[in-house]
Amino acid sequence: MPKYMIFALNGPTEGEGDEAIYNEWYHSIHMPDLLAVDGVIAARRYKMMSNNRADWPYVATYEIETDDLQKVLDGIANNIRPFHPTFDRSKSGMVIAQEIEE
Repeated sequence: MPKYMIFALNGPTEGEGDEAIYNEWYHSIHMPDLLAVDGVIAARRYKMMSNNRADWPYVATYEIETDDLQKVLDGIANNIRPFHPTFDRSKSGMVIAQEIEE
């Protein structure tokens, strides 16, 4: 079965206390919503330590195993709750990659 990885690059808005609220929402609501989608098998979050071409303070990874990637992506789009106001959409990007099999 093909394996994929989503790299979600994002960060909080810049108001007082926004980062703590954003992290709580991401951990307690957003990640569980994504993990509930059939085909998403693992999720992890990281705080950026350094980068040379990006302005994202956080990255989340989502491992996917599926024969129908579009079905999983549709499940993600249709089954997650709205983004919290502390989720800065201007600091949001995503990469989807397929594992190379030999």
